[in-house]
Amino acid sequence: MVSHSGTTSRPDNLRALNRPKPITVISEYGQPKMLVTPKTEDAVMQIQDVWIVQDEWWRQEIDRQYFALLMMNGELRTVFHDRVEDAWYEQAY
Repeated sequence: MVSHSGTTSRPDNLRALNRPKPITVISEYGQPKMLVTPKTEDAVMQIQDVWIVQDEWWRQEIDRQYFALLMMNGELRTVFHDRVEDAWYEQAY
């Protein structure tokens, strides 16, 4: 069992896990076809799932369309289009 450190919890020490990373996406009709990084260009073999997250319209609006992708190299990757910023991000899970 771990002993109590004696310090109090502080909300200023909180940080987001799996923070989204900006990514360049070549899309066609709003669907990703290729993910471009400084080192590679990875083609999308199949879109396995699509879902939309819309929340907090009364504060800082969140409006994202997520795509679970199977890449040509066999990797599974998740990206989303931030429809408020009109920008693409990769989200690791």
